[in-house]
Amino acid sequence: IPTDAKFISYGLDWGFTNDPTAMIEAYRYNGELYVNELIYSTGLTNSDILINMGQLNIIKHNSIIADSAEPKSIEDIFRGGYSNIRPANKGKDSILNSIDTLKQYKINVTKNSINLIKELRSYVWLRDKEGKLLNQPIDHNNHAIDALRYVALNKLKSDSTFNYTFG
Repeated sequence: IPTDAKFISYGLDWGFTNDPTAMIEAYRYNGELYVNELIYSTGLTNSDILINMGQLNIIKHNSIIADSAEPKSIEDIFRGGYSNIRPANKGKDSILNSIDTLKQYKINVTKNSINLIKELRSYVWLRDKEGKLLNQPIDHNNHAIDALRYVALNKLKSDSTFNYTFG
């Protein structure tokens, strides 16, 4: 991540048993996005997430956009000292709207973001009976992407393809 990059927000998607908890950090530099995976693990309680965030030196007053599906988890992180955690404002068609927002940027992914890279490489869209692509992504293996989408939906302006580079 370039040293002059401007921090946008952390993104946080909850998981536990089958789905991992995923946390990313997003930056903007020269009109491009830079994304770094911070947490990607199953079996984490909210206390574990707080410990990980402390070990990663997550800045307590920086913006965190978290999946709104778990208000109790958001409250736990807030009570853990992260006063700028907010639920993602999803709204109607939020998946497509956030993808459309991300398509407006070249997305650079750090080489240590192994799981995010795997997700981006395997992201697929539904097909109809004839094999024609539908305008609906398959909701599978997309947890770090969801964390990034929350940032896009809530922190980026709708300012052109889903471009990303790794490394």
